[in-house]
Amino acid sequence: MLRLILCALWLAPLSSQAAEWPAYSGDLDEFDNIQRLPSGEGPARLVLGDNNGRIHVYEERDHTYTGVWDSDYLEGAVAGVFVLDINDDQLDEIIAYTDQGRVYYFDSQDYTLLWSNSPNEYTRITSLTIGDIDDDPQPELVFCADGRLVVYDGRDQYEQWRSDQTDLTAHQILIGDVDGDDEDEIVLNDGYVFDARFFDLEWQSPEPFGERMGLLDLDEDLIPEVIGEFQGRYLRIFDIDLRREKSLSR
Repeated sequence: MLRLILCALWLAPLSSQAAEWPAYSGDLDEFDNIQRLPSGEGPARLVLGDNNGRIHVYEERDHTYTGVWDSDYLEGAVAGVFVLDINDDQLDEIIAYTDQGRVYYFDSQDYTLLWSNSPNEYTRITSLTIGDIDDDPQPELVFCADGRLVVYDGRDQYEQWRSDQTDLTAHQILIGDVDGDDEDEIVLNDGYVFDARFFDLEWQSPEPFGERMGLLDLDEDLIPEVIGEFQGRYLRIFDIDLRREKSLSR
């Protein structure tokens, strides 16, 4: 975006009063509830989950997007949507989860329901991510449900593990090697760090990592730091291998 703004300034007329300054229009990739669908040689498609408990598919037609499919009610507001091969069949699926504890798989081509978990399995899911944390052919669902961290087999749809902790309320989960041991960790934004292979609790920070997080190596030690965003604007940096907040002053 900075490059586009600089390019616009370079090409703008010298009379700045007559120029129209470019405005940032947002980035859909920042949203958890909208994803691009595989289109092959067909028109571009998007899948979107809404607060009313439905997911919708839109297709590009004549330079605009038209709705082509709406799901039935999914028993709770849609909290996140993913598009990937979750069941190791070499085809992408639509995975959606709701804040009321439901998880759904849909075919990404004809939108048929492939699987959903039991209505009474979980009461509430506060966050969910998907990643291969055990080196088998398919990814796992990693989520916080009813105060526990849960690892769920993505292909065979069963609970592999749940934490002893019962007070976890994370709203974002990241997976990555954040302590330099060549093994991934599961990082919860409420300050917990678990080993992704053996599920040991490696660190409980005395404070959360922010409302939103990202991983980035800022000090060139080949270990990414956790970048936490607070109140939608303020950034703090956490060094997980040293178990402390990090200062970048030189």
